[in-house]
Amino acid sequence: MKKLFFISFVAIAGLLFLQGKTAPVATHTALNAELPANVKAVVDQKCYGCHNANSKNEKGKAKLDWDELGKLKKSKRVAAMDKISEVLAEGKMPPEKFLANKPEAKLSESDLATLVEWSAGKKKSKK
Repeated sequence: MKKLFFISFVAIAGLLFLQGKTAPVATHTALNAELPANVKAVVDQKCYGCHNANSKNEKGKAKLDWDELGKLKKSKRVAAMDKISEVLAEGKMPPEKFLANKPEAKLSESDLATLVEWSAGKKKSKK
């Protein structure tokens, strides 16, 4: 009887312990988990400064938050990637106004091709 009580107690205590643990929250979820290395490098250097949860650029983070991209449901993530592809194809990012102050943020042809291929899903980028 004591053995049965002890096993039950340990099992319940174990379940309570596991229930209280939360999954670790990774920063830059989309950057760490979802992006190939070559895409991540471009995003880190050219995009992330304005498009993240902690950005002072309210308009930029409202339009695209790289931290949230990886957390979206697949359908919303695909829609966001379509929008990224569209904006890049139209040459709207980075904006001319921004580039006037920070010309180093201009996307090179290679950077642009990397982002367009990834966002359009044309082929898998190398990791």
